[in-house]
Amino acid sequence: MPPDRPPAGAARESACSKILWRLTPVLFLSYVFCSMDRFNIAFAQLQLREALHFSDAAYGLGASLFFVTYVICEIPANLVLRRWGARRTFCSIMLGWGVCSAAMLFVRTPGQFYAGRLLLGALEAGYYPGVIYFLSTWLPLDRRSKAIAIFASGIVVAGVVVGPLSGWILSALDGHGGLAGWQWIFLLEGLPSCVMGLACFVFLCDRPGEAKWLTREELGALEAAHAQDRAVTRMKLGGETAGSLLREPKVYLFGLVFFCATSGIYALNFWVPTIIRSYGVDNVLRIGLYSVVPWGSAAIATVLIARHSDRTGERRWHFAATAFAGAAGLALSTIPHLPLVAALLLLSVGAVGVSATLPVFWTLPGAFIAPSLVAGGLAFVNSIGVTSGIVSPYVLGLLKQATGSLTPGLYFLAVVLCGGGLVLLAIVPAPARLARAAALADAPRAEPGAAVAERR
Repeated sequence: MPPDRPPAGAARESACSKILWRLTPVLFLSYVFCSMDRFNIAFAQLQLREALHFSDAAYGLGASLFFVTYVICEIPANLVLRRWGARRTFCSIMLGWGVCSAAMLFVRTPGQFYAGRLLLGALEAGYYPGVIYFLSTWLPLDRRSKAIAIFASGIVVAGVVVGPLSGWILSALDGHGGLAGWQWIFLLEGLPSCVMGLACFVFLCDRPGEAKWLTREELGALEAAHAQDRAVTRMKLGGETAGSLLREPKVYLFGLVFFCATSGIYALNFWVPTIIRSYGVDNVLRIGLYSVVPWGSAAIATVLIARHSDRTGERRWHFAATAFAGAAGLALSTIPHLPLVAALLLLSVGAVGVSATLPVFWTLPGAFIAPSLVAGGLAFVNSIGVTSGIVSPYVLGLLKQATGSLTPGLYFLAVVLCGGGLVLLAIVPAPARLARAAALADAPRAEPGAAVAERR
């Protein structure tokens, strides 16, 4: 090798580092604003329900309806991403959801509230699964979890930001300019997404070959790494057609696992302010400040757990153990008469559990789905899983309305999280089993006869 050319390993590491620091900050910030637009009703409803006379069930239904159109539009949006490219697709949908979120300030009736949430879900549908697919086309498998964790932590960082910001807006801007505090929340937290849409168009590249900041050696190292990843497992789900993927039971089980993992994070994002209020905190600004504790803990832990999973190459137990710990935290946080510090600590453990599972999870479906079907397959798994956004906030609202307490709802989330961990352990083989399966799959290649080799 010529002395002026870096070794393949060094070129691979250099390429991954450049991708991590050039692409993920833009995607992360965009997801922060996306999550703020999606979940700021958790704080707006502290005033909105009283001002517009909405019941707990009406609020829970409105929170859930977002995911109806989100699920319906998700796969088409990912197919559009493959045709249009990330820059144009992400820019278009961010401009749309930013305007829609800001326009929620005009809501006056439950019907208008439901319509706004349905439209917002349709506009945001392509972003999260699109980014997961986008990162999978750039980064090799052993560097993917950390990048997804940085991106996915946007949802918990949004929880950190939206709490004190929304609390301040509700208390400081209520009545200014003829708008209530909840209306200012929608306006001020919606428009920044439009700015991030333009930033995506400027700073992102659709594929590695278009990145002028990658050298020829780095591009070659990335291509070799992706080729090696495709040979890691022989358990490819699906073949050449979408129908073959739909006939794979494990695809639906992956969707079920993601449903369990996301049930907690969607429910908590909508109900954390109410949970903290149940601890005896009445001031909206203090509620916003206290919400920083669980979401700040989750943001840090999500990246650390994903980084450890990448470094060790272990995925199953990083997911399952985190889910079990999160379930325990949510269940124990319901103990009556806990000191506020203890309650927030246990709620933080629950928030870590529901958020840190996500980046670890997304390293698995992409590795198991046939390469030609990854874009649609990831969107399909995600569309199954995010139906939890329809179910869990609404179930919590119904349980709270029926019992007057969020305790039964938190028990429900704990059981769901444990179920997700157990299902993943059942469907994803341990590394030793994967190695044996790969050895058995390779064994026929050693048989004599060119015809056998050709068929293989």
